[in-house]
Amino acid sequence: MALHSRKLSFTSPIVASVAGILFSFVLIAVVVVLSQRKDLLEDYHQINRNFTHNLAVNYTESILRENEYILGRAAIFFSRDNQLDTLVNGDPEKGIELLMHLQNLMPNVSSVSLTDTQGHHLRAPAIVAGKESETFDARTRPWFLAQAESSTFSHYTRPYQDYFTHQPTVTLFKPVISPAGQLKGTLAFHLDLTSMGFTLRQMVAPVQGEFFVVERDGKVILHPDTGMLFKNYVSEALMDQMTSGEGHIYDRASHSWYYYYSFTNPDWFVIYRVTGTTLDTLTRRDTSSVVWGFILATVIILLFGLYLRHASRTVLMNIINAIKTGDVKSAPRLEAMLSKAIESNKEREQAWVHQATIDALTGCKNRRAFDADIAALMNNGQPFAMALVDIDNFKSINDTWGHLSGDIVLRNVAREGIQIMQPHHISLYRYGGEEFAVLFPVPHIDTAFSLLESWRLQVAERTWREENLHVTFSAGLGEWQQELLEPFISSVDAALYKAKQQGKNRILRAASA
Repeated sequence: MALHSRKLSFTSPIVASVAGILFSFVLIAVVVVLSQRKDLLEDYHQINRNFTHNLAVNYTESILRENEYILGRAAIFFSRDNQLDTLVNGDPEKGIELLMHLQNLMPNVSSVSLTDTQGHHLRAPAIVAGKESETFDARTRPWFLAQAESSTFSHYTRPYQDYFTHQPTVTLFKPVISPAGQLKGTLAFHLDLTSMGFTLRQMVAPVQGEFFVVERDGKVILHPDTGMLFKNYVSEALMDQMTSGEGHIYDRASHSWYYYYSFTNPDWFVIYRVTGTTLDTLTRRDTSSVVWGFILATVIILLFGLYLRHASRTVLMNIINAIKTGDVKSAPRLEAMLSKAIESNKEREQAWVHQATIDALTGCKNRRAFDADIAALMNNGQPFAMALVDIDNFKSINDTWGHLSGDIVLRNVAREGIQIMQPHHISLYRYGGEEFAVLFPVPHIDTAFSLLESWRLQVAERTWREENLHVTFSAGLGEWQQELLEPFISSVDAALYKAKQQGKNRILRAASA
């Protein structure tokens, strides 16, 4: 009778070792998959926050600031030489003509109103005489400023219904104050929320979601679906969690993520809402290949364990046979093979960083990169010059040749600039819309002007595929004199505006502080 001892078992340690390896592998696989899903979710949060930031800064804020700038300049014009009273009460036809000129400058403004302190008013487009025009009293409107309420700042009304068009609107208004400090009246821009919301339909989001603009109380101001205007779309409890600045919160009730960016004037929030189901699906899809890889590896480990058990028995029998026969020429040979299964995600991480700082259309750095770079220059006290560049008559290019040709113009103008600036290690940024910014870390502003002029000439002399298309740009250039950021950018922007006024296709230097 054959004797058997468990201590002499050759396969039991192998089975135990394979089982231990398999258990450890499964445990590690679970930890890795969960960790990767967490990292992927955070990556999607970052991408969605960047999209919300760009939607707020490059679209919403650019429109608001452009309207505020024009409103401020127009208010200064009407405050001088008693212009407001002369136009409202003396020459209303000329007044309406001037207001129409203002209105034509701003595609997102449906009408413009100008009133004196007694409520006498002008509106462009002009009001058709009728019952409504006879009963209209400007002093009852939310944008009318009385003496006690006047201040030098621009204001935004709460959403309300326009008296004449009966359409939802928000009004941007500002007091007209004479150089002597007397309140002369009010200038008001009535925003076309339907037009502004329609543009949102053309936005391409990184993941499937819904983006809109709401007031502090959660009422919709802008939405791709104009039927949603002024509806309570976000609960007060969620709005209370949205602090000043930007960030994201999770709503358990709707199983949705809210990415937001807040303004102070007006008190609006740009919100991008993505359902948790969408993010779960994306992270599950991104980790599915890893999960299947771990499953396949588990099967291989099992098969390898079975093979090892069988091979070990065969090796043992060969050893016993060699001992019996003395034949050592056929002694077993043990080989170990290690298969590398580690995959790096560094390239994907770099691609996300590139996406967050590079404008996809033009290849320039984006506004987020500009804000970071100029802040670094100012914090280090490094002398630099900055230029703001704006393509002349770009709206006319879009209207005449279409938005696709407009994108081609933007891309080629940027390419010309990059080819000139890049050899000098100078960065070109897409500042917003058809506007670019250039930061010159050079000691002399003449060098910056020369490079900028080379770019301007190259663009002006370029032949385009579209017949009769001629593209130029205007620019303002300024040298930082240790002043704060906003006054510095304002001075360069003023030089750009002056270049536009003087006939465009030119570069003007900002006035020294």
